[in-house]
Amino acid sequence: MDIAGPAPTIGTPTPTPTPTPTRTRAPRGASGIGRPVVVMDGTALSRTRFVISPLNELLAEVAQYAGGSRRDGSRDAELRRLSDALRATRWPTAALLSPALFDVTSSPDLERELEALSARMCADVHGDPSAAEEPAAPAGPPAPVPSPHVAELLDALRRAFDVWLADRWPEVRRALEGDVAYRAHVLARHGVGHLLDTLHEHISYEDEVLYLATARSGAGPAARNGAAARPRPPRHATAGALIVPSAVAPHPAVLTHGELTVLRYPVTEERTERRTGAEAKPLIGLLGRARSQALAAIGTGCSTTELALRLGVGAPTASSHATALRLAGLVATYRRGKQVQHLLTELGSRLLNAAGSAAG
Repeated sequence: MDIAGPAPTIGTPTPTPTPTPTRTRAPRGASGIGRPVVVMDGTALSRTRFVISPLNELLAEVAQYAGGSRRDGSRDAELRRLSDALRATRWPTAALLSPALFDVTSSPDLERELEALSARMCADVHGDPSAAEEPAAPAGPPAPVPSPHVAELLDALRRAFDVWLADRWPEVRRALEGDVAYRAHVLARHGVGHLLDTLHEHISYEDEVLYLATARSGAGPAARNGAAARPRPPRHATAGALIVPSAVAPHPAVLTHGELTVLRYPVTEERTERRTGAEAKPLIGLLGRARSQALAAIGTGCSTTELALRLGVGAPTASSHATALRLAGLVATYRRGKQVQHLLTELGSRLLNAAGSAAG
């Protein structure tokens, strides 16, 4: 698996140079010997969190289109516009996601992400365009960007979102939130090591090292004296990571050169289809359509007001659904300040996943 480097061109990651070796152990995944890509020690894990990002999903969508064979004139024009805008900023893909933003919310809308991105890109430019003429160093934060380049990028991202993702984003977001809710229960029951080790069949985690096995890396290096030489991990641990589920990315990827490492993993096709299509019939038969929709809409957690917006109903109706689900043991409810928050319980998460399997 290629690791994205400083070049921000859509669909064209730059491989990271091979670091000085320190370890010799590597687990064997579904495709062979995994390639060690990130050292994640205890400090890094303490700064690691799941995020649901429309911006990340948009970039994955556009990269998929750019690498495909089917062309469309209007989409080609937007692809060129976005690629030119990204090149002008000289920011790597991973740097477009703001860790500070996800300290506040784990599932922002696009405009909130773009506001955070604009603030970070324009920081410390002080009206001097020459301040951002040199590309950022591979290690450390990207350089500030002149305001005209920032405005062009934000406009290109909005237009691309309208073309590729806007109509489907509410359903896609629910699918991603459902997957993250499931991962939360895996974390609570089995711990962070098992969580990372089960994100995807090509991802494995052992001895504080995250490995990726792909068609290219899975074959393993050339054999020496009858045994394949083991790939070796980086010397230094990452400062932390953003773990980002994707409904469109076909393979997991590790993106570096941002403030934090970004680990993007594909949500399983079964779970994506279940959440982005019609509700699973077994769940409707058990709970009724309205409450099965409410259970799926809660996802990684939301307030009563947010639930009402997601369902398109009034707050009293949303509260009634949440109460019924809580009494059934499918949802946990707690108060945060003046807001009432709802989370799926393990039983609720298992029920959603079981219903999806039965529907498939």
